Amino acid sequence: MKMRFLAILFIAISLLGCKKPNPTPELADDIYLDLNTRAQSAQKELDSEKKKLEGFKKELAAVVPQTGAIKYAQKRYFESEAKIQKLVQEVKYYELKAAARKKYTKLEYMKAFNEGKSWPLPEEVDAYKTYKTVSVVPHSWNSKKRVESYEKEFGTATSASKEPPKTEKAAKTESGGH
Repeated sequence: MKMRFLAILFIAISLLGCKKPNPTPELADDIYLDLNTRAQSAQKELDSEKKKLEGFKKELAAVVPQTGAIKYAQKRYFESEAKIQKLVQEVKYYELKAAARKKYTKLEYMKAFNEGKSWPLPEEVDAYKTYKTVSVVPHSWNSKKRVESYEKEFGTATSASKEPPKTEKAAKTESGGH
């Protein structure tokens, strides 16, 4: 009898006692993980570019003056410096974004946990993924390219039809007459 009572008590405690909030909810957040991944990849690219800059700096010092090579060496050096500045900003941006997302994640997770709702919200993750894919797509405002893509998509004109159609008379004169 005591054994049965202890078994029932143990099962009841184990079923009811497991309701604790996750101490690190950001690890379950796809958006936070993506921002961290982007920050790490930007940091790797920054480190790589810094190594390239050192090589360009050595090349610039070794270039013989009064030759055309100095302009080329300076161009590569300054382009590399500009790329490093951009990458530093990108790393900082993703780090700040990830820190803000971590804070937001903890707050939203606790709200959802207290209300008994599921978290993270699938709509939020889908919206982020959509934003990410749209932001990567190159934006082209060239009207010729838009017209060509429209023509390809809807088949209103082909690349072969851009040449004016030859008449029968013009085809005979090109082939030699008769």
